[in-house]
Amino acid sequence: MAVAVPLAGAARAEPKGGAPKSASAATCQNGKTDNQNGGDEDDGGDDDDEGVRFAVGDGCGKVTAGVSYTYQGTKQTAGVPRIVNRNGTVTQNTMSQSVTASSGLEYTRQTSLGEFKSTIAGEWSKSTDDGTTNGSAYFTGWSVGLGGLTVGYTGSLMSFWEGNFLTSASSPARSATTVVYEQALDNASKLAVGVESNLPTSPNADTNIWEFDFSNPIYSLRWRRETEALTTHLSGIVRRADFSNSPILPLLPNTATERTGWAASFGLKVPTKFIADGDEVSFQATYAVDASSYLGTTNDLVVYQSIVRSIGPTEGWSAVASYHHEWSDAFESNVFASFVSVKADLLLAKPESETFRTAVNLYWKPVQHLKFGVELGYVDIAITPNGVGGYFNGNSGRAYIGTFSVSAEL
Repeated sequence: MAVAVPLAGAARAEPKGGAPKSASAATCQNGKTDNQNGGDEDDGGDDDDEGVRFAVGDGCGKVTAGVSYTYQGTKQTAGVPRIVNRNGTVTQNTMSQSVTASSGLEYTRQTSLGEFKSTIAGEWSKSTDDGTTNGSAYFTGWSVGLGGLTVGYTGSLMSFWEGNFLTSASSPARSATTVVYEQALDNASKLAVGVESNLPTSPNADTNIWEFDFSNPIYSLRWRRETEALTTHLSGIVRRADFSNSPILPLLPNTATERTGWAASFGLKVPTKFIADGDEVSFQATYAVDASSYLGTTNDLVVYQSIVRSIGPTEGWSAVASYHHEWSDAFESNVFASFVSVKADLLLAKPESETFRTAVNLYWKPVQHLKFGVELGYVDIAITPNGVGGYFNGNSGRAYIGTFSVSAEL
């Protein structure tokens, strides 16, 4: 089971002489920019105590860093990939160890046009059977924003559900290069519109987080309302699902075509303070047509268009729910369950895939910057080929996954 350790908020240096030298230094020491002090943060302000803050001219900088060790063991039936490592690679062993170090830098400054904010984050990781000798280092995201406009490699507007887990859940969590504009409608509601970069069109396509490839863009829309009692999320995307490279074979009909793909999602986040102050229930459900990457699966049919022949839309839905409970200042637990179903309509097959995942964990934070965690997870994958040359062949099975982790963060 895995653990994450926050190192944030501990090393805020007090200026010599007892008082801040500037208003900027004061707001940085308080852990908030002037804009955040207004209380209207899109992320709810959960990370206010993370990282080390410092004044940079008239702005505020923040550095975050962390390191973690994770051990995973599994018992499973044939067909299920052994273990998905913390860095996303797959090992065929029944156990895996991962070491990860991450860092991030953020800068914010108030301007006459609104808040200017830039972020960049990177990571180094080494896992069992990840194909490297000394691990790999890479950037994980970046953004530049002014007022309501933000560009960068960020999460999709479809993303909503978040959970503190060591195993994977099926939820819309795609990252892409994006251009997004968000406008406040009132004190609680915001509307955002955006354009996201293309989905991959081949299985081995590389992701370039610095490239804005909008030759086949995805258009997104999100409405979100946040109050103390409830957070509501509605979002959707539309895209051109291009199957024009579908192979033309003798004696078989030409299936090369273009279709309109779309997805819609609904989410809720409900604090349950009647149980404990920090407790919370979170839920998200999504339906997609020719846009299955937004269900929490990598099986988008366009990626395989050169080897499969689609004659109808790929449809699916996913749902995920979780509960967070704080036993005390040192102990917390989380439990989740997710389900995703995808159906494809191919020339010689109508394959179906269903995946159920669940996990429960316990975290212990003995001191401010150190956290231990254990988690028990379960996954059940059912694949039905329904014909010849099915697109999801060979991955049915069940697995129990145990994870232990220890981590530290600024």
